[in-house]
Amino acid sequence: MKARIIVPISILFTMLIGVTSIFGLPRFTAQSEQKCNLCHVSPAGGGMRTGFGSQFFAMTELAAHETPFEEIDKFQPQISNILSLGMDMRTQYIYDESAEFSTFFQMEGNFYLHAQLDNRFSVTLNKGLYSGFEIFGMGYILPHHGYFRIGKFQPAYGWRFADHTSFVRERMLWPPNSADTGIEFGILPHGISANIGIFNGTGGAFDDGKGKAISSRLEYRRNIGGLGLGVGGSYYMTDGSTGDRTMYGPLYYLKYGNLILQGELDWLDDKPDNSAGITSFASTQKLAYMAGRGIWLELLYDFYDPDIDLTEGAVARYGLGLDYFPYGYLEFEPMIRYYDDTSDANNDYILFNAQLHFFF
Repeated sequence: MKARIIVPISILFTMLIGVTSIFGLPRFTAQSEQKCNLCHVSPAGGGMRTGFGSQFFAMTELAAHETPFEEIDKFQPQISNILSLGMDMRTQYIYDESAEFSTFFQMEGNFYLHAQLDNRFSVTLNKGLYSGFEIFGMGYILPHHGYFRIGKFQPAYGWRFADHTSFVRERMLWPPNSADTGIEFGILPHGISANIGIFNGTGGAFDDGKGKAISSRLEYRRNIGGLGLGVGGSYYMTDGSTGDRTMYGPLYYLKYGNLILQGELDWLDDKPDNSAGITSFASTQKLAYMAGRGIWLELLYDFYDPDIDLTEGAVARYGLGLDYFPYGYLEFEPMIRYYDDTSDANNDYILFNAQLHFFF
């Protein structure tokens, strides 16, 4: 298993050294070397966008065809002095060689409503297409640009990859639409993002037990001689009625010019009561190169081992894709993925998907 992890990572670092420019992920926070809350209401990223994110960044820096400044004012997600709207809509075409099917799939349909009560306090609602929701209130009233947020939301952990199928999300504790009820505290001094939260550990359901979950994340950013560097780690522990679950691991990004290397590694210790338990491992690595304004070339590597003590059952996935933003509200992303799956009878197979994403 170690060789299957180390070799692809070594290849990515070799490619990184051999290229004269670099860019980062979740790509846009590393691109600007700023924290996620520059473009998103949530300090952990994702979901409702700020006015800067939906109007300025999306319409100018992000898109291949930049919207003139005089035209940006015509796009107003703010519907009153207090309320703003947002949306994400993703439709996919999928061809799966292993299962022998092709289909169109409505992957995402999220509607956001944000109420900015004053300069310090806000309330945000995120309602999904199928089931589940997030709703939380925030107050930026703590020292060092610190905040609290309370409600139902996904605890801050690792990178909040837009790709819901990233193994550190899909195969571990944070699948799409996962959220929990609790309170989180964070500080955002220059170059640092740090938070800690306490939650029910029940995925948003009512908690009739005494055990709770704790989640924390720390990230440090710095630019050294033109090389953007971000390093950190995450920790999550829940004391459930049927046993304990603990997840932890490092995260990083490297940025230089137009190329970004970003990754996350996680270990999950699952220990049911009266059992020795198992430890699983997941890793997601992404290399993205901006070939032109609004045009990204991507190489991806995912690895998942459901039990690190066994010699079989691991899955490796390699991806090659194009990410194109023709305009500030539209994204087109075709991608081909190759699976090396020792847990499946077919072992090796190919999956192709093409995604169209509208957003504001």
